[in-house]
Amino acid sequence: MLQPIIIITGKLNTYCMNNKKCNYKLYKLRLVENKPLIFGGATCSEEWDAPCNAILNDYQQKVMFEFVHPKNNGKKYERHYDRPAFKGYAELKVGRFRTKGDYAKVFINIASDTYEPYVAFYRIQPAFSNADVLAEIVARAFNWVLKGDMLCVKLDPWVPAAGEKIFWLKDCYETYDACEVESENSGLINFGFEKLKKKSAKRKTGDFRSYIEPGMEDLVMNWLRKEIGDTKDIVAFMRPMRAIARLNLFKDRPPMECFCSEFGKEGLIKLSTYNEYMNIDNQKCVKDRAYYKILDRASKCFGIIV
Repeated sequence: MLQPIIIITGKLNTYCMNNKKCNYKLYKLRLVENKPLIFGGATCSEEWDAPCNAILNDYQQKVMFEFVHPKNNGKKYERHYDRPAFKGYAELKVGRFRTKGDYAKVFINIASDTYEPYVAFYRIQPAFSNADVLAEIVARAFNWVLKGDMLCVKLDPWVPAAGEKIFWLKDCYETYDACEVESENSGLINFGFEKLKKKSAKRKTGDFRSYIEPGMEDLVMNWLRKEIGDTKDIVAFMRPMRAIARLNLFKDRPPMECFCSEFGKEGLIKLSTYNEYMNIDNQKCVKDRAYYKILDRASKCFGIIV
């Protein structure tokens, strides 16, 4: 039987990202053997392949994590990966995705060359009451999968020593880049169901602006924000996106996750529907008069005749 996870509470820290302050909290990830010992207690394990494989299996939808509230078992959470997962590294969002921002960002870094295995949470509130609740949710998700391996994940708050600076975000990006290079060089790329880009078309950034034609970023972003607004109607917010694609103002098609994150549309649209609107070679909007009015406005705004 899995041992209960004891987590010490602590205050959230903040860091700045794109000039915005974000709450975050760090946890050391410990792996212990979940076996009865003669003298009691637990012993640490170095069988890191098990949790690493658990990440890949979840990413590829083979054996999926279950994210359930520790005190309300009827309250379950979804998860969406921001980028492809590698063995020992993952970036995902966990939440209910009912409203904008109803999720927390989770970094799992077992493959770091700089620090011991750790998990980082940021933008936790208001999606979760506190970071410790999210820590228990993530630990339980691992432990339900690992119980067959007689292993148990524990998350302990990682509090920096006096004067110590933990550059975890920089470390995560470096770890991801190293995993990507190693995976490509070995020829063993683990394609998951949410990896939309082919290897030859991979991008170095998930910033929505980076998919817009150079020199047109501000104009396109301002126009899209005005046209899309706060609407939750799929047709309404995809018409402007199709119009920009029709005018060839995207140098590459923005991934759905990137679009949803930028405009606050998480959980509102399916990938198949998004791709239908973004494929201008189909007849998706051929009878949609409202779309052609938006396309006409876009054509006049950007001085491109269609």
